[in-house]
Amino acid sequence: MKFTKKTILKELGYYSALIVTAFLRAIANYVFIVPNAFAPGGVGGLSSIIYNFVAYYDLALANSWFDASITSFVMNAPLIIAAFVKLDKRYAFSTCVCVAVTSLFMGLFSLVNFPTFQGSGLDSGVTVLASIAAGVIGGASFGGMILLGTSCGGTEIIAKISYEAKPDVNLQWQLFVVDSIIVLLSGVLGYITAEGTDSNAVFVSIATPVLYSFITLYITAQVAEIITNGVQSSVVFNIITDKKEEVSDAIIHKIRRGASIVSIQGVYTGDNHNMIVCVVRKKQTTAFKKLLKEIDPKAFIYITKAKEVNGLFRSGN
Repeated sequence: MKFTKKTILKELGYYSALIVTAFLRAIANYVFIVPNAFAPGGVGGLSSIIYNFVAYYDLALANSWFDASITSFVMNAPLIIAAFVKLDKRYAFSTCVCVAVTSLFMGLFSLVNFPTFQGSGLDSGVTVLASIAAGVIGGASFGGMILLGTSCGGTEIIAKISYEAKPDVNLQWQLFVVDSIIVLLSGVLGYITAEGTDSNAVFVSIATPVLYSFITLYITAQVAEIITNGVQSSVVFNIITDKKEEVSDAIIHKIRRGASIVSIQGVYTGDNHNMIVCVVRKKQTTAFKKLLKEIDPKAFIYITKAKEVNGLFRSGN
């Protein structure tokens, strides 16, 4: 990369945005998730489980070696190394920055005794609000990271590596399964804190943190989805370009979708062109627009909503 004033300012803006998204994630984790023993999937969820499990038996140990900021960074370290080996170096580096800055902010919050939003119990109204707030703030952070072409580590790295190796695998479903397992593990925290031997009371103690974690996980996904792509599930790209081979190749091998090519004629100029019609998931919109700009900056593109999509598509839908 040639360093000019423009590129330097662009990079400063990019990494400033990364720091903001990392800060939001740290707030969600430190203020809402960990204090209330939520575990909404991913490495962050595992860190919360580990911290609260250790804290039940030894609070001093939990606040030192098993602090969520430390365990999260340690568990992410091998995944980041794998990202540098298997994935794009810029993606790996930006993910490393996000993970490191998130852990740093959480550590700083702990040092200054930053206030937490902790309910008095799992049946507290404050706890309900905490699960919602964690989902909203965490979703804003996650959505911002997607727009910036990075991640917060954890299962996102695993998914990206798996997708590069086997693009035909339904990774969204696999990620949901993995996150759901982590959410279910939060029931262990409810079990060890259950009072009495009544089966109904024990069941409620186990199920409550699980349900709160699912609420946070669901809201996070929905907020991130809205931030990155709006409210429609699929969009239609109509691309008028004179570089149909390059665009078609990118659609097939990089976006991993199908498309149709239509020959058209400009009314004003009378020139012949090609229009490529491609339906993509809205989560692919940002990456596809960036790719098209790189291939043909002069292409005329208009995007419409797809209210309903039926029929046979390439794997990866």
